[in-house]
Amino acid sequence: MIELLAVPGWQTPPTTLEVWSSHLQTAGCLISVTRESTGVSWIECTRYRFRGYAVMNGNDVEAVNFELSALDPLPATRLIESVAQELGWELHPDDPDDEAEDDDDD
Repeated sequence: MIELLAVPGWQTPPTTLEVWSSHLQTAGCLISVTRESTGVSWIECTRYRFRGYAVMNGNDVEAVNFELSALDPLPATRLIESVAQELGWELHPDDPDDEAEDDDDD
């Protein structure tokens, strides 16, 4: 599985979950949104086999951790990159070395 962290750019206005969902749908995903709690929702697209763990602040999304599970994650990666760019969000790939560095702190 590949993970991508999406965070708003420095001057990006607040973005709602509905805006994320509509942009992903316009790009070709049938999106389902599940609210897990007041501060967390899931965005899922079965066609591209990804889901996003959205951290919320009221109606605004603060960050989305996308989990891509397709054997070929490139189509999902391109789609998420495209939508993030349209919205003014930055994408950061998961770095497995970060966990190793965190473990060294113990």
